[in-house]
Formats: sequence, C-alpha cells, structure tokens
Amino acid sequence: MYVRFWHEAPMAVRAPFNDLQLMKVLKEYPHEKVAHAAQAAISRHLWYLSEHLIGLSLFDDRIDTETKKNMVQNFQCPKKQDFSRRIVLSDETPISNVASFVTERTLDIFDVLTLDGKERAQLFLSKDPKTWKDDEVFITMRDRAINMKVVNDSAERAIALIERYNESITQNEDQKQYLLQVVAAHRKKLSTASKAAMMKGYK
Repeated sequence: MYVRFWHEAPMAVRAPFNDLQLMKVLKEYPHEKVAHAAQAAISRHLWYLSEHLIGLSLFDDRIDTETKKNMVQNFQCPKKQDFSRRIVLSDETPISNVASFVTERTLDIFDVLTLDGKERAQLFLSKDPKTWKDDEVFITMRDRAINMKVVNDSAERAIALIERYNESITQNEDQKQYLLQVVAAHRKKLSTASKAAMMKGYK
C-alpha cells in the first residue's frame, strides 16, 4: 500500500495529490487500529497540502481539468488566519480533492518558481487548463517545479539509512563509541581513502 507513495516521495509536483490519496486509503483501511496509527504518523508530514505548496498540483498531469479550474477559482478564497506551513488534518477536514486546500496564499508558489511569477502565471491561468501544456510560461514553471528538490524527504531517508547502517555493525554502545574513535583516528592519519594512502600511512 505504501510502496508507491514512498517511491514517488521525492517528486515535488506529485506530493500534494499523493498525500491526499494516501490519507484517503488509510481512512478506508479495514484494520482501524493500524489505520489510526499510520494516519497519526503521516499527519506529521503533510507539508504539501499547505496553502503554499498545494499549488504544485497545477503541474501534476494526473490532476483533471475540472479540478485545476476549481483550483484557479479558489485563488479568490481569503488566506487562512491560523496559517501553518504544515496542515493538520482532523476528521472534519474535507479531503475530497486538492482544490479544497487552495487560497489566495497559494499564488505565492509562482514567485518561488520564477521572477514576477504571480503576474506571469496569469498568462496561462486565464486560459482553459487543457491548453496550458502549450503555454511557454506554464512549461517553464512546470519544468522548474518538476526539478525541485524535496530536501526534507532526502534528509529523512539519509538519516534512516545511516541509523540502519550504524545498527548493522554493532548494537553495543561501548563498541559504537570505540568504532567512532577508530574512524576518527584513521581520518587524521590518512589524507584520502585510497589504497596508496593506506599503504603509506601504515608502513
């Protein structure tokens, strides 16, 4: 169930829709206890459903034309006063589609993607979403959005890999500390990690 969402996590333009789909799947999951635990964990990582980042969905080719039209209409909705960069979902939060999270604050995403982004985005936002794929401004913004690095996800993965590797060597804390001292000593003694440097350093 989680594999596809995990695999696509580094893809910024797909993140908002994926977060929404995952929450829907968990709501319908038959094992209530497991579903609640998973929802609680996932709810701490719903950054892409925030007013700022939900706009990335405009560049997601899985979002249908009607939803994109609704997103554009919702740019008229006033921004929330209790603004948080990470949204907190409750049982009352509507999760019907990405358009329900859009407000006037969502327009800020265009300024992130290019200079004078809000003004330039009007060139395609005023058109039918079916025609966006041929608009030069849309293409430029879409390409930049697709190439955005999802830093928090990469950092979490790196930490998880380091922890797993750390535990695979030894579980004993004293041995871990000794190993760290050995590594530090090696780094002081060897200029590089090449075989030649090792032969020279330990003659």
